[in-house]
Amino acid sequence: MFKEQLKESSEEFFAALAYSVGDPAGKGVADFIRGVVKCRETRVVGSEVSFIIEELNAVLVGFKEDVIYFDFLDDVLPNASFYVILSRHKASSGVKSLTVHHTGNPAASADMGGRPKELSIANPVFSYLTLRNLSELAVGKLSDFEVVYEVTHHGPTNLRKPLTFVEIGSSETEWVYEKAHEVVGESVVRALREFRYPVNCVPTVGFGGPHYAEGFTKRALKYGECYGHIISRYAIKEISGVDELRYIARESVLRSKPAPTKAVIMRKIGSEPRSIITGELRSLGIPYDIID
Repeated sequence: MFKEQLKESSEEFFAALAYSVGDPAGKGVADFIRGVVKCRETRVVGSEVSFIIEELNAVLVGFKEDVIYFDFLDDVLPNASFYVILSRHKASSGVKSLTVHHTGNPAASADMGGRPKELSIANPVFSYLTLRNLSELAVGKLSDFEVVYEVTHHGPTNLRKPLTFVEIGSSETEWVYEKAHEVVGESVVRALREFRYPVNCVPTVGFGGPHYAEGFTKRALKYGECYGHIISRYAIKEISGVDELRYIARESVLRSKPAPTKAVIMRKIGSEPRSIITGELRSLGIPYDIID
């Protein structure tokens, strides 16, 4: 078990950057980070490689397991305040993308890790900083890549610390692209530095829209809405029953650090689901906007 502390650090957070050593995207980003910040080797039980990055008050750790099965991070990294998972993103569309998202299984299925009907703890502020940095750094370097939030999906779901996935998609061609490793690595390093200071954004939860949450992404970058969980239109359709939808609406608010202070709902989810979700938000005292 990892017990080492950064003794001379006065930071109030301790970030764990984790990746799968068999994933060329995650490993590529990790290798880039190791090349731009000073690292020293340490030992995390169960890891293949692990380093301390003192200037970022962080550890960088590679495991043999696939990232969607990183359910063990609390056990091997007990000192971490939050997790950042560096990963590949796979899609049959082949769209070149840099994505940020939180994890969870809003419906009863859990085909890609985690538990059914369970959401991880979102990290809206750090995720927003990373998204903003990706958007800025991709200009001129990866102009043919889409920078976007993805909706809440896959595992792990059971961790006790906030969790953010940062991914390169959507095929092997992009996973090994060094320029993508550079943009993602620099975005994460910048976000870790910026996260030490107050961030001017509004923690927000989103409901509706497709898997690639372009609408919420545009709102984040334009209005400073930093999104935690985004529950997609297709996930809402898969949730069976009024009580289950109320539960996920409530969990999407409670499973976030910091908790959202507003919600944005896509009108196209339908009147009945919209009524259920807005009712739950009102009971939690969360104001909301309904948009087209």
